[in-house]
Amino acid sequence: MRRSLFTTVLFFCLIQQLFGQTRPLSGMIVKDNQSEIRTSINLDYSSSSESKKSVVLAVVASLILPGMGELYAGSFESGKYHLIAEGGLWLAYSGFRMHANWLQQDAQSFANQHAGANFDNKDDQYSVNIGNFNSTDEYNQVKLRNRENDLVYTAEQFSWQWDSDANRTQFKDLRIRSGEIKNNAKFIIAAVVVNHLFSAFSAGRKAAAYNKTLSVLENIEIQTYALNSGTHIDGIGLSISTKF
Repeated sequence: MRRSLFTTVLFFCLIQQLFGQTRPLSGMIVKDNQSEIRTSINLDYSSSSESKKSVVLAVVASLILPGMGELYAGSFESGKYHLIAEGGLWLAYSGFRMHANWLQQDAQSFANQHAGANFDNKDDQYSVNIGNFNSTDEYNQVKLRNRENDLVYTAEQFSWQWDSDANRTQFKDLRIRSGEIKNNAKFIIAAVVVNHLFSAFSAGRKAAAYNKTLSVLENIEIQTYALNSGTHIDGIGLSISTKF
């Protein structure tokens, strides 16, 4: 009985002595054998708050205006070249069309001066006929011999008469050059279409890659913690974990 009472008193004295220490508990531990105490701070750096990009929207945006889909997907570095190409192609197309129109106007002015031709409300075939025949009578005779009576010009407004065969040939050359430039402009339109398609394909890939990266980041968790020896912070630790 006395032994049990003595043991109890000794236990309470030890507890009082431990809680009554003015220095931290870590001070009672030998430095060489001291264990580091981690004070952990959980910081979630996952990208779940970021919204994924719509692949369809990226493709449609680049189909409308090349480069905009890449800009939406966060990769305008490649999209800017499609946008620059778009502007350059349309400038080239405008230049070709303007040049062709100038040649056509020069040819018509030349025919009006040297053949008395009137191009108001006339189709392209009329210009072709003027370049191939010296006069309206010559043209009509050929059509009548070929039994193409519906192609005969009967109205006065369709009449022409070249003052020389050389001027007719010069007009014909101008007309042909104008037509060739217009045809070349069509190839530029084809290049514009190809640029739209390539930009749309690139934008779709960039949006898909962005979403894939976002999915990987959502599975990554970063934690920081302080290395505490009991009396002071010895350093800061970093922990990166991922889910598979």
